[in-house]
Amino acid sequence: MYWLKLNRKKTVGTLLLLILAIPAIHPLLNNGFPLTDDGNWMVIRFSAFYEALRGGQFPVRFLSRLNNSYGYPVADFLYPLFMYLGVPIHILGFNFANTVKIIMGGSIILSSVFTFYWLKQRFNNLSSLLGALVYVYFPYHLFDLYKRGSVGELLAMAIAPFIFWQIERKNLALTAFGIGLLILAHNSLAFIFLPVIIFYIVVAHYNDLKRWLISISLGLGLAAFFWIPALYDKQFTVFDKVVVSDYAKYFITPDNVNLYGLLSVVLFLTSLVVLSKKREKVFSYFFLLLLFVVFLTLSVSSFIWKLDILSGFIQFPFRLLSVVCLIGAYLAAFQLNLIKTKFLYLVFAIYAILIVISSVGFIKPVIQNYPDSFYSTNQDSTTVKNEYMPIWVKNLPQVSPGEKVSVIKGHQSIEGLNITSNKITFNFYAPSETLIQVNTVYFPGWVVKLDGKETAINYKDNGLIRFSALKKGTHTAEVVFRETNLRLIADFISLASIVIILLSLKFFKNEK
Repeated sequence: MYWLKLNRKKTVGTLLLLILAIPAIHPLLNNGFPLTDDGNWMVIRFSAFYEALRGGQFPVRFLSRLNNSYGYPVADFLYPLFMYLGVPIHILGFNFANTVKIIMGGSIILSSVFTFYWLKQRFNNLSSLLGALVYVYFPYHLFDLYKRGSVGELLAMAIAPFIFWQIERKNLALTAFGIGLLILAHNSLAFIFLPVIIFYIVVAHYNDLKRWLISISLGLGLAAFFWIPALYDKQFTVFDKVVVSDYAKYFITPDNVNLYGLLSVVLFLTSLVVLSKKREKVFSYFFLLLLFVVFLTLSVSSFIWKLDILSGFIQFPFRLLSVVCLIGAYLAAFQLNLIKTKFLYLVFAIYAILIVISSVGFIKPVIQNYPDSFYSTNQDSTTVKNEYMPIWVKNLPQVSPGEKVSVIKGHQSIEGLNITSNKITFNFYAPSETLIQVNTVYFPGWVVKLDGKETAINYKDNGLIRFSALKKGTHTAEVVFRETNLRLIADFISLASIVIILLSLKFFKNEK
């Protein structure tokens, strides 16, 4: 009976939380798509990703429609999870823009539920409800949704509390699963959150570190098909030679301090009072982490941001506010959980008012209306400075090529041309030595087969796929994108990790 009563309270708390989270996503229910910094690019990239997957490329790495149809390997480097999740949603009949909106709104809802379940492992229902509301309505969280439109970050911010929840449940398999998804959800936020997660395990569950190391390793293995090629293949791009953003422009200043909100100030001050009277290791950990993160978001930390590892991977100092959202949720829940008197609901009401004051200005997006064809035919590279362009591309394509296959040397016609996102096949007659150019940017993985035999690709002249036919006669050419040996190894690591995680669900028992 006690278990049923406890479970009923948890269900009521979840339903109440879902109702209270509706205002955060209500604008997404309107027609159109929010006008944001990155939102349109995310929809365009997803539509090109879907084309590549439908064409048979898996895992998807090279998006042939982008970069003015010369192709762009952006999916090899940037957070693919939202696009994989979007595929079944789009198949159900939702257009590309609405698919991305569903993922954005779903991320907000899941972030509230997972935060509530995480905090419920440590605190009572009301305190956990408050912490979840702090997380959902934290100004930066809504800023990410309606100003930046960073669907990858939103997804990562939903997965992070899921990981903390599983850590508290001592479910090593699902913790590994969450870590893998976090890496796939967003590169930079994974880079930020993983140290936070690891130190949390050390502080809260240091008695069983060996098993947690196995869990973390499995999580890294699950996402290996993405992060191993991303790190290795970066050498083939101009990424290290391009300054994507000037970190100095993205510190917290008086002009954007509202990203913290009045709520953060109150939580900081009340936490100081709590620490003066009660020392608890996890609370102390999060408070010290808050001080460190706040420091990194201010210009006084510029000397640290000069390190390439920060400016290169995190790029924007205010991106660290994603951690502050999580810290704020824990601090609020911890404080309310200490109150055992009649003032409990009064304090909850005060915090609720602070949440509204801090967040209300961020739930007013500008809505734009484009037909789905705007996204499904758009050929933008979807990155700020074409930073993942292969290094051998000398001139960035400004317009689409007049034809997919061009004859550079020789005289013949191309016949039987068949083009998909991953394969181009055609026939031609060569009266003499012939040089053919496929108007696609070369990137490792592209292979040319001439009359069934793999032939050399000359891509150093202009970065495009070129090959020669030396013999007179009719030839069949097949240009196909496939996995390199390194990518195949990474794919196998991911597959093996998934199998181990699934099998481990039977053996890694919950202790709570």
